[in-house]
Amino acid sequence: MYPVLFTIGSFNFTTHGLFAVLGIILAALFLSFLAKKSGLKRDLIFDNIVYAVFFGIIGARITYFILYRDQFESFSEIYQLWSGGMVSYGGFLLSALVFIALFYYQKQPLLKWFDLLAIAFPFGLFLGRIGNVLAGEYSGVETSRTFNLEGYVPVTLYEGILVLVIALSLFFIFHKKCFKKDGLYLISFLFLYGSGRFVIDFWRDENSLIFNISLGQLASLLVLFFSIFLIFKLNVFKLKGKNDAI
Repeated sequence: MYPVLFTIGSFNFTTHGLFAVLGIILAALFLSFLAKKSGLKRDLIFDNIVYAVFFGIIGARITYFILYRDQFESFSEIYQLWSGGMVSYGGFLLSALVFIALFYYQKQPLLKWFDLLAIAFPFGLFLGRIGNVLAGEYSGVETSRTFNLEGYVPVTLYEGILVLVIALSLFFIFHKKCFKKDGLYLISFLFLYGSGRFVIDFWRDENSLIFNISLGQLASLLVLFFSIFLIFKLNVFKLKGKNDAI
């Protein structure tokens, strides 16, 4: 595999980093396309994404530092992002909070924007996970079975396939205009991703907390339960009448 694409001086250009950037660009462009189709203000998109990505990286790194404190010899190492070590759910959460704050300040419809993010985000995440695979970051347990990469279960590849299927499915539904109520794309993404990640993470190389459930799976369950909460909060099964807001 190819963890480092090329080096200039003492700086390494990593495969993971390149595909992460490409994923962000793809998600931003696709979000702009969806916003145009939905009649929303596209001039807000790129600035908002820059803020969300910036704080998302901070959230992912701080979460890793808290959970894996024993891997750091000093607090200053938290700034050494090039050494690796991030927790995706921590980044997702802080990015979502930043988007909520920005859209609220800009007086934008939260549910409409998060519906579009629910479609665009998994496309970008797919590229990021392909970068993981190409860099040899499989994150899975060791295995001797035939379908494996270098002796490990490629859970990052499985997650990439999961988010691609979710993205294509939601975009097809958006194209066909099947959902008439705000929030359904968001709920669908949270439910499918949370449940899918929960299953996939049984093969992730991570310590169990209780009942063979890892911390990542606990986070997936929280995402899943939050999607169910939104179903009742937004009165999903009551399709007539005004849309409810968060």
